[in-house]
Amino acid sequence: MKISVHHNHFSLPEEAFDELEVNGLFPVEMDVPAVKNESHWHDFSTWIYILQGELKITDTSNDRVLTAEPGSRIDVPGRVLHHEESSGYKIIAGMSVDPASLTGPIDLDPKLL
Repeated sequence: MKISVHHNHFSLPEEAFDELEVNGLFPVEMDVPAVKNESHWHDFSTWIYILQGELKITDTSNDRVLTAEPGSRIDVPGRVLHHEESSGYKIIAGMSVDPASLTGPIDLDPKLL
């Protein structure tokens, strides 16, 4: 599976929350500070709705850089190596697992994949 970006996917946060509820994903709204991280993966899938700012996410498997701006949804399947770069952004994330159940680091080392 690959990371994908859907541009102009939503206009209002309520649309994102409604879509997450229909699809059984757990919503989390957050402000993410500036980031430029190393390649990593997650053991869960996430839909990321960009509310403010811009996010560049690189699918490490093919070095494809995807850029998402407000109104975009990024789909990040579990177990896909990637890294992010941004000067900061605000999102609604829809996770395939309840975030309250996460007890350890969520950015996992590529060697563990």
